[in-house]
Amino acid sequence: MAKSKTKKDHKKRVAARNKRIQEDKARMQKAQREFIMNLIKKEQEEGKFNNNPMINPIDGAIDGPMIEGPSI
Repeated sequence: MAKSKTKKDHKKRVAARNKRIQEDKARMQKAQREFIMNLIKKEQEEGKFNNNPMINPIDGAIDGPMIEGPSI
């Protein structure tokens, strides 16, 4: 059975709308990424990343008591 012209046109419109939505989403993500990168670059130039404390994952990972086995 042949598909009607309106059904074909509808599928084309839906595909075009979905493509437009994906392109808008990609454009927004790119703009957000560029904004964040520019913000980080600006803060690096101001020296806000110079005095970060060194975090050692081995020393400060476990501060509480060690519990072995299942606890209820």
